[in-house]
Amino acid sequence: MDEAELVGLFNVVAPTLRAAKKRIYKLEILQPFTAEQHIPLKEGYQVVYNLEMIFALAFQINTYPAQQLREYIISRLLQSEKSMVICMVNGNHKSYLKC
Repeated sequence: MDEAELVGLFNVVAPTLRAAKKRIYKLEILQPFTAEQHIPLKEGYQVVYNLEMIFALAFQINTYPAQQLREYIISRLLQSEKSMVICMVNGNHKSYLKC
């Protein structure tokens, strides 16, 4: 998904989305080279984001659509009796969990 699609998905303005994305990179939850893909166009390029970034944004943004996506992700993780979720606390940033 590109930035415009994410703005619509999460029902936020572009600066809010960019700030959440910047926090994700600053905390090193994800790296730009893994979360972004640059698609060449006739004039320039378009940046699209992978599913991992979309999920990370859902946990950084506080809107109803983001809450719905968070609830869906968590329900899917807990749906299977055989699934096991392992969370690790990053020693440098104890303010978040990386699962």
